[in-house]
Amino acid sequence: MPYNEVAPIPKQMTIVVGLCVVGLMAFGLALSYYKNILFDRQLLTMQDRNMRLKQQIANGYDQLQYLESFQYKDKYAKENFGVLKAGEKVLVINRPPETVSLSQSSAELSPEDKEAIFEENLRSIRVVDHWKLYLFNRDKIDDLKRNM
Repeated sequence: MPYNEVAPIPKQMTIVVGLCVVGLMAFGLALSYYKNILFDRQLLTMQDRNMRLKQQIANGYDQLQYLESFQYKDKYAKENFGVLKAGEKVLVINRPPETVSLSQSSAELSPEDKEAIFEENLRSIRVVDHWKLYLFNRDKIDDLKRNM
């Protein structure tokens, strides 16, 4: 069979199949490159997260070391149990609770604003004083609420 008599359809099919194979290989290469980029980004994110976790762990160890130190134990005993060494004196500084000032007259305020100011005043009171008010002087809490 001479060369001219070869049917053109098999040639075209071979070229089309070859182009499809080359196209699929190019697509696979692009997909692999994209997956590598995503993996690199994820790797960088994980490295940043690991660095933050290492820093948190180091801070936790530092805090644990402080909490186990004699200095903290001495401070804790003095603040919570009133333990004093020989020759030490206690200096107590009491500050009066700061109240939130009203920029408007109390008649112009809505009930929600009055409630927020009352709660802010309660938050500004030390916890110990708050419990003393709650346990021993409940009428003062009511007076504070009425004044708002």
